Amino acid sequence: MVNSKFKRIVTCLGLILYLSGCAESGSGGPTRVTNNSIDDEAKVTLRSNASLIDYDGSITLSWSTSKMQDCVASGDWSGNKNSTGSEVISSLISDSTFELICTEIVSEADAERLGSVAYKGRKIKDTVNVRVKGPKAPTVSLSASPTNVVMNGSTTINWGSKHSSSCTASGDWSGGLATSGSQTISAITTDSTFNLTCSGAGGSSSDSVSVTVSSPTTPTVTLSASPSSLPYNGSTTLSWNGANVNECVASGDWSGSKAASGSQTISALTSNSSFNLTCSGAVGSANKSVNVTVAAPSPTLSFSANPGTVSQNGSTTLNWSAINATGCTASGDWSGTKNVSGAVTISSLTNNGQFTLTCSGAGGTVNETVNVMVVLNNNGTALLSWTPPTENTDGSQLTDLAGYKIRYGASPGSYSDTITINNPGLTSYLVENLASSDWYFVMTSFNSSGIESSYSTEVSKTVN
Repeated sequence: MVNSKFKRIVTCLGLILYLSGCAESGSGGPTRVTNNSIDDEAKVTLRSNASLIDYDGSITLSWSTSKMQDCVASGDWSGNKNSTGSEVISSLISDSTFELICTEIVSEADAERLGSVAYKGRKIKDTVNVRVKGPKAPTVSLSASPTNVVMNGSTTINWGSKHSSSCTASGDWSGGLATSGSQTISAITTDSTFNLTCSGAGGSSSDSVSVTVSSPTTPTVTLSASPSSLPYNGSTTLSWNGANVNECVASGDWSGSKAASGSQTISALTSNSSFNLTCSGAVGSANKSVNVTVAAPSPTLSFSANPGTVSQNGSTTLNWSAINATGCTASGDWSGTKNVSGAVTISSLTNNGQFTLTCSGAGGTVNETVNVMVVLNNNGTALLSWTPPTENTDGSQLTDLAGYKIRYGASPGSYSDTITINNPGLTSYLVENLASSDWYFVMTSFNSSGIESSYSTEVSKTVN
């Protein structure tokens, strides 16, 4: 006995010979091209994760089958597909239909009963429809940093957009631009407005930003000198500060380009000086000057008598030289106006003499005194003369010479008597009251700390 299912197949075949199946559709289910007689469990299921999406959006299709093979996509997708799987469909811009058609797997037994044509199996299809919303209108954001600049200043324009494919600048800038980015606008001299229009499938949108230019400020500059009154060969520090300036230039008794603010020490000034500073900005320049007063150098004097000890009615020569002086005046045992340097011989000396010389200049006054000793009786005396020392033993300059010591005795290298001279200006001395004998003399010098030099070369004299 043939079952009813097989009878239905035979009946269908009896009506249309060699058709692979009879059309049948289920309510709300996949469309089937089937003879409904091999296996009612054969099916195709196609699903979408969304049925309504945004413009240019994406969906995920997933499918499964039962007793099916050889699946093929059609509609708004294509290609051979596995019997199960999933796939992302991107950039959808219009309503779309997705179909999946698979072939039923037919057993050999059923194929023998149905014939070779029926072996190909039924075609079963499932369909998914997806609606796409209209494209979104573009959005544009535009900003400037800073929005207030000084004359000839700069600002940076930043922008971004959504749902757009191109952008165009207008106003105080121009040209095609990317849909996002930044651009620096330099040398702005007037208030400016920057517009940006971006377009896409959903239309166009615009934004604008304004940048104001501050009125330029007149430059100012300050300049000072500390101290402003100096000794000769002294130093001062110049300090300055410029506002609203681009550069500064020094002139007068200094020169060169200077920073907008700073300080500089000026050394070894020997005359009154004037320092100028000119600073320039966007709208003009400013100038400042400062004067520094430098004192005249103090005069110095070198004054000596040679020899410093003479016999009665003898003579000596006075020598002098003044620096930074304009004139000199003699006093004491000589007198009159003298040149700033010279030499004078003083003759017929009968008494000890004291000679003073005062020299003056713009920096002040200096005076020196020399003494000349006159020996009335040369019997039993020894006149010693020397050149004052000028250096210490280490080679440094001697600045605190305080006097001399004369040591003498009647035997070489044996000195029984000492004479201390506390006048470093003397260059000779008369030793008196010497008995008849051979006398031997040495000298030392000492400074203000009492430090004494080594002995000089020994000299001798025979007194009759």
